[in-house]
Amino acid sequence: MFTVKPLESPLAKAVEAPMHGSTVEVHLNDGSYLPTGEKPRKPTHCVLTPKFVTQAERIHHLTVYDDDVWILSFPKCGTTWTQEMVWLISHDLDYRTASEVNLLDRSVFLEFSAFVLNYPGDTIEQVEKATRPRHIQCHLPIALLPKQIWTVRPKLIYCARNPKDASVSFYHHYRHLHGYRGTKPDFLDALLTDQILFGPQIPHTLDYWNVRREMNILFLHFEEMKTNMDDVLRRVCRYFGKTYSDQHLATLENHLSFDVMKNNKSANNSCVLELVESLSGKKVENFQFMRKGKIGSHTEELSEEYIKRFEVYIAKHLEGSDFRFK
Repeated sequence: MFTVKPLESPLAKAVEAPMHGSTVEVHLNDGSYLPTGEKPRKPTHCVLTPKFVTQAERIHHLTVYDDDVWILSFPKCGTTWTQEMVWLISHDLDYRTASEVNLLDRSVFLEFSAFVLNYPGDTIEQVEKATRPRHIQCHLPIALLPKQIWTVRPKLIYCARNPKDASVSFYHHYRHLHGYRGTKPDFLDALLTDQILFGPQIPHTLDYWNVRREMNILFLHFEEMKTNMDDVLRRVCRYFGKTYSDQHLATLENHLSFDVMKNNKSANNSCVLELVESLSGKKVENFQFMRKGKIGSHTEELSEEYIKRFEVYIAKHLEGSDFRFK
C-alpha cells in the first residue's frame, strides 16, 4: 500500500529532533481511488517517521462519517485558529463548552500519537471513539488520508499560508516543541529540499487545491483571516448553513483575535507544551504555541539570500498552477 524511503542524507540527520526521531518519505503506491481534480497530478509523498508507518494502514482504513469535519493544513498555517473558528460556528457559538473542553479534545489531532515518540495515548482511537459530529485536525496530504473520505465526502476545510512565514513559525515550533538543537540554516535548507516533517508544503497545498471543487473543500488563507476575518467568518457560516447576526459575528471575531486566542488556555494549545515538558522532562522556555501570528514575519528573520531562495522554490512549484499564496 505504501512505499517507505528512509531519509539518510547528512542534512536529514542534522534536522532530526528528539520528539520524533528519524524521518522517512511515505509514498502511496496506488492512488487510483483519489479524486481526479482539475488537472492530472501525482499526489505528493510526505516526510513522516518510522513510527507513523506502523499506523499508516489504521489511518487508511479509518471509518469516515458524512457529518465529520476535517481541518486540514500544513503545520503552522493557522490550524489552531481555524479549528476554534470552525468548531464555534458549527456548534452555535457555544462559548461555554469551548471554555470548558480543551480544543485538542473538541478537534482531535488524528496522527499526533502516530509520530510522537512515547506519546501516552492513541489519538487514532480517540478519533474512532469521538462523539459525532467529529472534528478532526490533520496535517497529512491527500494521499495519506483515510480512503473513505473520497466516497463519504465529509466537510473538508483547508487553510494555506505563505511558505516564507510558515517556515519561520515552523522553525520556532521545531526548536521549542520538537527539541531541535540544530541551526536555522540547516532547518531552512531541509525545508527547501523537502526533508522536514510533513513536507513538502507546496505540493501538499496544491493537491488539495486541485480537488477543492470536486470535493467541496472550503479553502481558506491565513492572510485572509488576518486582513478580512469578517468575510472569512461569513464564508464559513455559509459552508455550514449557519446564520448569525452582525453582533454575534463581531463577538466571534474578537474571540478569535490573536491577543485573545494566545491567552485562551482552552484553545491556545498550552496543554501541548505541558505534554512536551512531561515527555522530555525539561521546561520549554520563552515559547507560546501562538507566537506572533503576523503577515510578513519572515522579513524579520530570514536573510535576503533565503528570501530569494524561497521565492525561487515557490515559483518552481507553482509553475502551471492557478493557485497563489496570499
